[in-house]
Amino acid sequence: MGNCQAAEAATVVIQHPGNKIERIYWSVSAHEIMNSNPGHYVALVVTSPTRTENGLPLKQLKLLRPDDTLLIGHVYRLVSFEDVLKEFAAKKCVKLGKLLKESRGLGGEMKRKNSSDLLNPISNSDNSNSIKVT
Repeated sequence: MGNCQAAEAATVVIQHPGNKIERIYWSVSAHEIMNSNPGHYVALVVTSPTRTENGLPLKQLKLLRPDDTLLIGHVYRLVSFEDVLKEFAAKKCVKLGKLLKESRGLGGEMKRKNSSDLLNPISNSDNSNSIKVT
């Protein structure tokens, strides 16, 4: 009677959009799954040790390369191409915002440095052929 649970654990579980669950009883490449589901990537569902506000474990997705193998006992999810693009765009936007903040800080330093260069343009130069007038 307990054998059915053991058989369920010995599968590759793939969560399709629309809450459809597919079980495969052997290891398979991500390439095969992507070919049979055009417009989708395969992602490994990773449970993080950190928790959400409700106390539930935080689940993250790790995109797989086409040559990666889906292993028995793991849960995978099909993610649409559009969802992947949205996520990358959101991450890029956050990184761009951080870079802009940092560059504004550097921009202020650059302005101060440039104003001191105007007062004494030769003093900060590394050119050994320059002539200093005092």
